[in-house]
Amino acid sequence: MISGNIANYFRNIYESVNTIATGMWITFKTAFFERKVTLQYPSYDVFEGKPKDAFLPNGSAKQPFELLLGAAQNYRGPLSRRVADRFRGLLGYNEPQCIACLLCMQICPIDVIAVKGVRIEGRKGKAPLTYTIDYAKCMFCGLCVESCPTGAVFFTRQFEASTFDFDALAKEFIPAEVRRERLRLSAEASQKPEKSRKEKKEDENDHL
Repeated sequence: MISGNIANYFRNIYESVNTIATGMWITFKTAFFERKVTLQYPSYDVFEGKPKDAFLPNGSAKQPFELLLGAAQNYRGPLSRRVADRFRGLLGYNEPQCIACLLCMQICPIDVIAVKGVRIEGRKGKAPLTYTIDYAKCMFCGLCVESCPTGAVFFTRQFEASTFDFDALAKEFIPAEVRRERLRLSAEASQKPEKSRKEKKEDENDHL
């Protein structure tokens, strides 16, 4: 009886030491001899292969032991770009096809999209003055995609948009310089009818 208890005592010690040693060996082997796939998520864009946050230029901000442990910056793991044909990723926007009809903005149940348009010469419909998508609120219902008559709004294959910069989730697709130029062209277009009316009135007065 006593010899059996002593044997169990030393067996428990052996199993404890062996378990700890095995775990430490796996940790040591993984840290120093195996290829790492750890990324600075969500600051690192797997598809683009670079940091996506403004305050992490060129991957300069790294964890303290990342260089020591050799964490790889290029992911070569099992991730696949292939997604289902009906997959609803982040909303995309094709500006040349947009006529600023406001249908996408009006049908959106949670005000994800904001659109303003102006009329300029040489553009069918209206030219978008501003087109903003707030990805932080989008629930991927697809109503905007279905209602768009020109296909300017569509689902992309991109599924990952995590970021530490919350304001970056509201994306404006019309650059400021394009907006200023379209405002100028719109002002010129609105002045032309008034100018033509004045010229017509002057011609009538001359005939009288």
